[in-house]
Amino acid sequence: MFMEKKNVNVGLENIEDDPGHNIIEPKLSGELLGNIVVDKLKEMTLDLENCIGIGTDGCSVMISIMRGAVQQIQKSCKNAVHSPCSNHALNLSISKSSNVQFVRNIMGTIQQVLSFFNQSSKRNFLLKNTLKGCKRSLTSLCETRWVERHNSIFEFQSNLKNIIMCLESISEWDEQISSSKAKCLLNSICNCEFVITLFTLSNVLSITSAASKLLQKVEFDIADAFNCINDIITIIENKRTNCENIFHNIFEESKTVMTDLDIDIKLPRITIRQTQRSNTPATCPEEYYRRVLFIPILENVIEDLKARFLNEKNKTIFILMQLVPINVIKISQDLENTLVETLLKHYSFISFNTYSLKGEMELWKTKWEQIICKGLQIPNNVFNAIEECPDIVFPCIRKILFILCTLPVSVATAERSFSTLRRLKSWLRSRMNEERLTGLALLNIHRNEPINIDNIIDRFAASNKRALEFVI
Repeated sequence: MFMEKKNVNVGLENIEDDPGHNIIEPKLSGELLGNIVVDKLKEMTLDLENCIGIGTDGCSVMISIMRGAVQQIQKSCKNAVHSPCSNHALNLSISKSSNVQFVRNIMGTIQQVLSFFNQSSKRNFLLKNTLKGCKRSLTSLCETRWVERHNSIFEFQSNLKNIIMCLESISEWDEQISSSKAKCLLNSICNCEFVITLFTLSNVLSITSAASKLLQKVEFDIADAFNCINDIITIIENKRTNCENIFHNIFEESKTVMTDLDIDIKLPRITIRQTQRSNTPATCPEEYYRRVLFIPILENVIEDLKARFLNEKNKTIFILMQLVPINVIKISQDLENTLVETLLKHYSFISFNTYSLKGEMELWKTKWEQIICKGLQIPNNVFNAIEECPDIVFPCIRKILFILCTLPVSVATAERSFSTLRRLKSWLRSRMNEERLTGLALLNIHRNEPINIDNIIDRFAASNKRALEFVI
């Protein structure tokens, strides 16, 4: 038996400070959050022994070894393993590129430019007219919607000429505040360091943009998520290996734009004694920016991706993934023994015999090897593998595949529900009870569902005695 809920989304807003409900303390520690989740699971009469996965982001309140919410939940849910949100981890890895000073500087400059236009309707009107035919406005650097951060960088790069043209017009205004600020922003943008960094960052983000959308899908299993991350790591490693050729193309593209904008391409001032990495000696601008910008970005992202996804904490999930047909045909004897040991250690609640499991694995591996020999395609994800795994022949493997399906890949669905709750439970509705809040949230989320208004009125009229007769 497995948990039917893939993610248990427990919102603190739903627990009322009424008699009959637990009173929430004014602090939010990991232990308190963990206890709230366990209490909710018990309230829904779910068997805690069948809880096999905990999906959270990577904040310390959740994953702290001493007092984290995950540790507290695992005290009651002995079989649950921590399955970190792949989308959060990917976003945090991308943010490692901001450790490079050039990237950190242009992100701040882009934010200032966007705020400059958004703070004034007059400036925003001029920007919209300048972008007419391209895009009506620019996407802000949203802190929570990561896909929009990608789009914001791409839009800024593609509309760089129009943005500079608009700032030049504002710098000639009689209004002192707007003109002086526009001139300062022009000086920050119209230099080779900004342009080259912008094009370099866009090149790296173009790899992760599609993955960021993909990892938010509802029907996405853990094997697909790991394959997606492995593909990203492989692509970035190839860029690092062929950094000279790839950065040459980036530099030539940015060089064309700088030529059109009359921006000088030159090396920054370099001291004789090197005390920082950005002081790396180079014979030409292309070599300099490749060493101090492109290579550090790639190395930081690769290192962080491996640390987050290929670490010891994810080792259990990685071992279970070897049962996916695309992986099982390449499994070694040592890894097969490790898989059996892992199942005995973490999933002992599944009743299976060690020898029968090994026999099933031999049959499972032979089955897909024969299909490969026939030139047919084999499943590369868990959902398709389950369809080809009959319960009579492979009872143990089928249960393990169900575990892989149940493990949460992302908490994006829960994050979206939080956004809905924030819109519904405003300050004017602070005392709304849980039943009404849940009903409004369901109406908002499932807005495409057909609703019979007559049935709603009949139910409302029959709920209590009213002075006004709704039903005749």
